[in-house]
Amino acid sequence: MRYLIFLLALAVTALGWVDEYGRYSSIPDGTLPAGGDAITLNVIDTFQVPSAGQMLGLDTQDGSNVLVVMDSEANLIRAVEMGTGDPVWTIPTPDYAYFNCCYNWTSSGWYANCCFINTNMYYYDGTWGIAFSNPAETYGRGMDFQNDGNYIWETCSEWITSTHRIYRIDETGGFIEYTITEVPGQMSGLAVFPYNSNLGIFVACYNFQEWFLYEFDGSSLTYRGSGNPGLSDFTSSYGLTYHSDTNTFFWSYENSTEQWIAEVEFTESTLEQSTWGNVKVQF
Repeated sequence: MRYLIFLLALAVTALGWVDEYGRYSSIPDGTLPAGGDAITLNVIDTFQVPSAGQMLGLDTQDGSNVLVVMDSEANLIRAVEMGTGDPVWTIPTPDYAYFNCCYNWTSSGWYANCCFINTNMYYYDGTWGIAFSNPAETYGRGMDFQNDGNYIWETCSEWITSTHRIYRIDETGGFIEYTITEVPGQMSGLAVFPYNSNLGIFVACYNFQEWFLYEFDGSSLTYRGSGNPGLSDFTSSYGLTYHSDTNTFFWSYENSTEQWIAEVEFTESTLEQSTWGNVKVQF
């Protein structure tokens, strides 16, 4: 069934192919933006998850050492121990080809998005059901949940127009979309975190090590720069998440032979204001 869905995805993307990680061949890679030295990303630990066939989107649970990994190959949300990758629990996804999940701390359930065929956002609170139609459709990838306000944030890169957007979605499916121009290719992971008394949003792209930082002040996004974890062996970037207990980020990536999770510290240097860019909001 997994391969049938993959073949159907190939058929509907006639101008290009989609790989098993949800990456579009028809979205070109561009050049990195200015401000690449503004962010310092320091890898402080790496580990693997032997039980996972894939490690796409990530999430964390406050007050615990649990990291949640979307294993689309096994159609499972996997919870593992940070630092070891040892299994804790699993939840089967509602069907196939899911990229990310995020936890709603208000209602204590999981949202999950699909990167092939299915355009709904699903919700799990013991059983799966359709929460609402995903405004990012099958273009949605990385997600995270903003606890203060109860919003889902989601990346969206369209293969037809190579347009990149970040969505802020409420619990009814209402949304605002922000078109961004700084990212050089198809976006994968996304993480939100406290930043300058506002909300910080890191996004990653499949084919780049760099993370791209935006600041949300309640109405608009401002681009703050990018940083590179500095890996000597890198192939693909997938999920991102922030853990408030450790004030660090977790990142799933692939090198030339294996899949890894990295724990990463973030610091920032001062940017000249000329490198900032306000992001267009669309309703």
